[in-house]
Amino acid sequence: MARSSNQKLKLLHLLDILREETDDSHTLTLSEIIEMLDRRGVTAERKSLYSDFESLGEYGFTIEKRGHGYYLAERTYELAELKTLVDIIQSSGFLTAKKCQELTKKLYRETSRYGAAELDRQVHTACVKAPNEQIYYTVDAIHSAIRDNRKICFSYFRYNEHKQLVERRAGYVYSVSPLALLFDNENYYLIAYTDAENEIRHYRVDRMQKVSVSKEKRSDAQCCQEFDISRYENKAFGMFGGNETLVTLHCQNSAAGAIIDRFGEEPTFLCHDDGTFDVTVRVFVSPQFFGWLTGLGKLVQIQAPESAVSAYKSYLQEIIALSE
Repeated sequence: MARSSNQKLKLLHLLDILREETDDSHTLTLSEIIEMLDRRGVTAERKSLYSDFESLGEYGFTIEKRGHGYYLAERTYELAELKTLVDIIQSSGFLTAKKCQELTKKLYRETSRYGAAELDRQVHTACVKAPNEQIYYTVDAIHSAIRDNRKICFSYFRYNEHKQLVERRAGYVYSVSPLALLFDNENYYLIAYTDAENEIRHYRVDRMQKVSVSKEKRSDAQCCQEFDISRYENKAFGMFGGNETLVTLHCQNSAAGAIIDRFGEEPTFLCHDDGTFDVTVRVFVSPQFFGWLTGLGKLVQIQAPESAVSAYKSYLQEIIALSE
């Protein structure tokens, strides 16, 4: 590109230099800026740079002076925030290794080259990375359907004993009203209302294929209108299904933190003088719920209903039998 053409882009080149080469710990003198612009085929003088700094300031970029140097003072993200974002990206199991690298490099552009060097670190996690990037397009389609009040259609898959993905119901096309996306235990889940079963169900997003947004409007069933994702999340354990049941738990006072972590502060604690309390909550009674109870040991017991008590006893007896 000719020097005259580059001259028209002077402010953009100047902004790039300030973004890449300066921060609150690193400044550039006017002479250094003029030299860097010259390498890009842009002519600049000291007086013109003062005017350029003012123009950038009027547009919202804060250029400050320290000693004889200048630097870009305000950025979209602080370096500490970028470090946190990089850690989150690199520890996310639903992202492929390639996508982790791409997103991290994009974050490098939000800081100086000195800050980018600090971001160039590897977070070691035990999570397994996603094998492909189809999930990103599926998530985007679900968001679009929710925004436009449309149903979605898809095929649903599961792994067989040969580690192959096979259709859960061969040839069947699921048509549901999407309510929300939930991220749980390193996986995305679609929470949706199904007209066929007249209930709310959830689906692993990475197991959904051939996803399309339907022209049909979402169901206007009352549960769709009143759906509360936080309440649903509290009732679900590991996003495994089960019968929704109102369960009363008898707890030691020391289990209060575990109960609040799981169900929030809304449920009422009925306190007793013997150092215990009862709490009634709605849960999906499932092996995952029983596993959570087992982890709390003697601190929490199912008090009612009797069907849940019996189911929990059977769950424990079956496990004991397997180890005999």
